[in-house]
Amino acid sequence: MKRFLKIIGALILIVPLAFAGYVAYRLTPKQLDLPLPEGLVAIDTDTGRALLESSDYAADYSVLEKTWEGQQLISYCGVASGVTVVNALGQSANQFSFFNKNTESVRSRVNVTFGGMSLPDLAGLLEARGLEVSKLHGDELSLEEFRDLVKSNLSRQGDYLLVNYQREVLGQSRVGHISPVGAYNTAGDQMLILDTADYKYPYTWVPLVSLYKAMQEKDSASGRARGFVEVRLPGTQFNP
Repeated sequence: MKRFLKIIGALILIVPLAFAGYVAYRLTPKQLDLPLPEGLVAIDTDTGRALLESSDYAADYSVLEKTWEGQQLISYCGVASGVTVVNALGQSANQFSFFNKNTESVRSRVNVTFGGMSLPDLAGLLEARGLEVSKLHGDELSLEEFRDLVKSNLSRQGDYLLVNYQREVLGQSRVGHISPVGAYNTAGDQMLILDTADYKYPYTWVPLVSLYKAMQEKDSASGRARGFVEVRLPGTQFNP
């Protein structure tokens, strides 16, 4: 009987640890280094570097480059994006401490870990951390309005743009994704996505028109089109 109880006790300890290890293994990104589809340009190429050097709107790039983080779990693109802008705004967070008692009422760490997050979740989580957030779904503004907003945002520091889009529209695998935007090049009409899935792709220049279309795609989690959020400290004032 005592031996039986010892075996049961050991199983009670081992099984949860084994399950946790299995989950961690399945959810931890594996380095893939996928090729970019035609029409997308990696920043670590001559063309990509030239686009950044000639970019008309890159006020956020130098700040985000210092605080950018790649996602630690395959479901953490929104978390890594959130941490990047939280730190860029002078606060402090990592991909563990991003979640706190305030964020739990929006979407829990467990739910994000196993199911990611929608655009409303992203906005709510950042607001729960005390930031001011403007959220727009892709079907709530025209292409020209989006282009004007991108120019306005990336012409100044102090507010940051996170986009939620369907990768398939860009020629990548079919999955929703969230990442910060670092720059916009007028001549090429291209936006620089600081892709948090660095195990797949580098920072990438994408046509603004394509990204706009990718934000029109419906997210089954929310039943709405994808889109973007602008994030800033409360009370931030910008000159007109």
